[in-house]
Amino acid sequence: MPLNAEDSQESALSRLLSSARSLWQLRVFRRFWVANLVSNLGTSAFVMALSWLTVKTYGASGIAALALGYGVPQFLLEVVGGAAADRISRRRLFQLTETGFLVVALTLWLASMDGTVPLWLLVAVNACNGAISAFDSPARTALITEMVPQHQWMEAQQLYSASSNVTNIFGPALGGVLLSIGTSNRSHEEVAFCFNVLSFLPLLALIPFLPSLHSPTHAARSKGESFLRSVAEGLQFVRGQWSLRALLQLLAVVMLLGMPFQTLLPIFVHGHRAMGGGQSHGYYAALLSAVALGGFVGALLGMASGSGRRPGGPLLAASAGLGLSIVLLASSDVIHWASLAAFFAGVCGVLAVNLDTALVEGFTPVALQGRVSAIASLGKGLQSFSAAAASGLMHGVALFAGNPGSGYWPVQVSMGVALILAVLLLRRPLLALDQRSASAGV
Repeated sequence: MPLNAEDSQESALSRLLSSARSLWQLRVFRRFWVANLVSNLGTSAFVMALSWLTVKTYGASGIAALALGYGVPQFLLEVVGGAAADRISRRRLFQLTETGFLVVALTLWLASMDGTVPLWLLVAVNACNGAISAFDSPARTALITEMVPQHQWMEAQQLYSASSNVTNIFGPALGGVLLSIGTSNRSHEEVAFCFNVLSFLPLLALIPFLPSLHSPTHAARSKGESFLRSVAEGLQFVRGQWSLRALLQLLAVVMLLGMPFQTLLPIFVHGHRAMGGGQSHGYYAALLSAVALGGFVGALLGMASGSGRRPGGPLLAASAGLGLSIVLLASSDVIHWASLAAFFAGVCGVLAVNLDTALVEGFTPVALQGRVSAIASLGKGLQSFSAAAASGLMHGVALFAGNPGSGYWPVQVSMGVALILAVLLLRRPLLALDQRSASAGV
């Protein structure tokens, strides 16, 4: 029996390495991967600096406003963005969204030169990013499927996700260094914002050389099919697929109760008795890097686990593990234990989301991928609403108790426990998932 288990692990590792080598030989995918690596590094430093600037200036209520500012426009426009990705050139749409991100990043950098930014502008910047991402995410996801053969779609999505997690390891650490650059004792978020602006340039330079295929529903658009009917077609397809419904339900639960822990980390650090002080942004950067390191491991595990015939087991285990890790993180008294718990939360969170997202893509025909991806992102949009509600609740608890740091623990632990219970309720349909159906794209 041990020999069989060892052979199975070696087989999974062999498939993982073989798939990665095969994808790396595709020049257009390789260049896209590297350009995104640079862009994601800047984005990671930007998110770290933006969150820290908000929490140190406006506290938990500022984080709530920031999360809500991002989540509302993203949630409202997500399905529209997915339909757009299925009806127009995905390369053109991606070029427009990346240019929009650059303009927003440049605006914030210029506004932050004196080290202070009003809350309304921070929320407005995040709202613009949320609106743009509603079109960027489905276009980016669908664009990857145009670069690689159909049988490698899932592996390509996982490998692309790995690049995000690699940059998220070093991005917060780099952000912490950038925040320390300056002549005064304050943190210098404007330096991180400048780096984010520069990080968009390689990807924007590459986009004209990406594949420019007509979207699968281009013919339908030419025949006069209405935009609303195109959106309705995607919703109708999801309603008729029990496997997609189960996957989307779990994704919504994970994003609602689990993944907000990352948004709430600055509140944890800022109110922690052992991590406060002038260098607390360094502790925040360390925890973000621990989450990202775990996310990188989770992405690699996802590439191996996704090759199995029954992916429901690993998906459920990762989702429940995220809930447990969140409880341990909230209960940590020192940075070492907090970093370890954050690492495991990163492993489980990325593994759960990546497996779920890849399976959604695998169960969806290519002509509907943009719209179904957008519907999946509606579940992801719950993260912002949940983070805003949790931040507001933490602020209320702290005011009631008269202790600025007292609101984090009860709220975060409750969310972790609720996630574990929800996973148990969803276990039966997910355990019945068959990888062969996903690979067939039905």
